[in-house]
Amino acid sequence: MNLADLFGNLDTSQLADVVEVVAKNRDVIANLGKLPEFIGSLSTSMNGAGQEAKGAAVALIGNDGATGAKGALCGAAGALNEIVDSLTKGIAMIASAAEAAHKVPLMDGPASRLEEASREMSRSTSALGELAQSMATIAGVLGSVAGALDRVGDHLVDTGTQARGFLA
Repeated sequence: MNLADLFGNLDTSQLADVVEVVAKNRDVIANLGKLPEFIGSLSTSMNGAGQEAKGAAVALIGNDGATGAKGALCGAAGALNEIVDSLTKGIAMIASAAEAAHKVPLMDGPASRLEEASREMSRSTSALGELAQSMATIAGVLGSVAGALDRVGDHLVDTGTQARGFLA
C-alpha cells in the first residue's frame, strides 16, 4: 500500500520529518501524560499556599483588622504613651518642687538634685515616647504586610482554582 494514495498529496519526506521529531522526543511526549497529575498537584499546592498566606494576614491583623500582632503593638504603644504622659506630669512636679526649694535658704543642694532627677527622668521619658512611636510605626507596617499577604493569598487561591478548572 502506498501512503501517498492513502493520504492524498501528502509529502512523505515531511511525514518522515514528523516521525523523526516524535522519535527523538519520545520521553518528552511520554511526560505529557503526567501533566494532568502535575496541574492537579500544583492547584492543590497553590490553594494551600493561598490559605496559609491569608492565615498569616489574620495573625498579623486579626479578623477585624485591628487585633493580632498589630493590635498588640498598638496596645503596647498606647500604654507607653500613657506612661510618658504620667511621667511628664511627675517631671513637671519635680521641676516645680526644685524651683520652690531654690527659694528656701540652705535648700540649693536638694533643689539641684531634684533638677538633676527631673532632667534624667525627662531623657528616659523621651526615649519611651520614641519607643512608643516606633511600635506604632511597626504596627502600621504589619497592617500593610497583612494586606499584601491577604491579596497574595487571594491570587494564589484564584490561580489554583483556575489550574484545577483547566483540568475539567
